[in-house]
Amino acid sequence: MAALDGQRTAMRLPAFRTVLRTLLVLTAAAALTGAGVAAASPQEPKAAAPLAGPAAVMALLDARTAVGMPTELADYGIDGDVVDVRLVGAPSPGTTALLEGIDPGLLRIETGAGVPRHQDLRGGQRITGGTTRCTLGFSAGSGAQDWIITAGHCTRESDEWLDSEGEVIGDGARTAGRGVDVGAVPVTAATPALPEVASQAVRGVEPAPIGSTVCLYGSTSGKTCGPVTARNRTVNFDGEQQRGMVVASICTAQGDSGGPYITADGQAQGVHSGAGDGCTAYFTPIDQALSSLGLTLRTAGAGPGLS
Repeated sequence: MAALDGQRTAMRLPAFRTVLRTLLVLTAAAALTGAGVAAASPQEPKAAAPLAGPAAVMALLDARTAVGMPTELADYGIDGDVVDVRLVGAPSPGTTALLEGIDPGLLRIETGAGVPRHQDLRGGQRITGGTTRCTLGFSAGSGAQDWIITAGHCTRESDEWLDSEGEVIGDGARTAGRGVDVGAVPVTAATPALPEVASQAVRGVEPAPIGSTVCLYGSTSGKTCGPVTARNRTVNFDGEQQRGMVVASICTAQGDSGGPYITADGQAQGVHSGAGDGCTAYFTPIDQALSSLGLTLRTAGAGPGLS
């Protein structure tokens, strides 16, 4: 009987070892899963780790939205221990798919956000090309193509120009010939180029007589105004003549180049080129600027737009 019991014991040991190995494997798998790593059998691919925090959620959303964003999605970003997702309206199937598989506890969904838009292009805004900073002058056109006008010594420095938010305005700047300090950039972005200087509509191109007030909108100086003191002056800029320039008693600064001069009733006057002693400003008259570039001024009506 004792021998029989010993035989029975020997027969049960392999089964016991199998059970023990199974328990050890299951225990290890549970520990890995608890640490954020899913167990996988040799026949199945390893499952992705669950998102452990807002940084991982942010990375996932960036990857998913790189190919396109749902229409109602305004923006998203980390806010404390969650990712704040702001929607213009109610969630759509696109938003549902975007957030699929993410722990709701790591998200905060808000509705009623405004629709993000690029800043419309208007005269007086800062524009940059490479390391050069200048000012957007006026909106112009050639057929259906929109252009923005600025100073020629600006466009000679770069073909590609960016708006004040760092978005590309266009590539392939055009510069007038020697003696006329104006240039233009074709607008290839979806951002509209409006016939406005700051919040003022451009109405026409009637020249302001000597003694009357004009205002420059520079991206450095802001709005500065003063009287026109002379017309049709030939000016020496670094040994090169600039012909037909208008002079105004206005203080200006670096970065104002290309800025628009306009009257209180919306008459475009010209494009800022440079300064002399004291508060002496020189600008290229708008008719000369347009004709040298072969463009037509975009206006809001109530006045002609020269070309």
